[in-house]
Amino acid sequence: MVARARHHQHDVASGTGANQRRQRGEGGYSLIELLIYSSLLVIILTIVGGMLLNTLTSKAKVLGSADANAVSQLISTSVHSGVRNATALQVTDSANPDIDDQLFVITAVSSDPKALATERVCQAWFYTESNGGAMFYRRAAAPQTFVAPTPDALANDMSGWTLLGTGLSAAFAQPVFNPDVTPDRRAVTVNFTINAGGDSSPALMSTKVTSRQGAAPPTEPTCF
Repeated sequence: MVARARHHQHDVASGTGANQRRQRGEGGYSLIELLIYSSLLVIILTIVGGMLLNTLTSKAKVLGSADANAVSQLISTSVHSGVRNATALQVTDSANPDIDDQLFVITAVSSDPKALATERVCQAWFYTESNGGAMFYRRAAAPQTFVAPTPDALANDMSGWTLLGTGLSAAFAQPVFNPDVTPDRRAVTVNFTINAGGDSSPALMSTKVTSRQGAAPPTEPTCF
């Protein structure tokens, strides 16, 4: 009898405990528990969101820097390739002293292996403060006369010109194209900063290139 009574009491106690656990489970979390869990979730999401934002920002800066370097390299390669073969060059500044626009034109020996030794090509680079600072390029067979695009052309139609890059500005308070021309030398120094990525750390490009060609004969076709 005693054993049965104890067994009965154990069953009753077990049933009561199970009922209490079942009731607690059916009742869900308390308000305090929900507040704690919600606060922890907010903290975790804030940390993860901050890490993700920093990652995206860093990636954007890296891509912007890569774009700036790529554009700088493109312009530098273009100018070097042209000037090294130049027999004559000329830089024309804007008629407006408050504007840094410049037209840089060269007469160059053709790089086409099939071209005659006397054949010449005209190449031009145009820097403008418009459109956030841009560099354009064009090429044609000589003789040819290149002139700076008009404001209307810059705004509406730059046919014949190829856009090399945007986000450029003059560096060191110097003109973008600074020629060095003597009877025995034809050279140009190119200085600009480029902010292709739109961040606060523009890339600097400064280079000087000298022609490897001799002086142009008086009868040579020119481009200016």
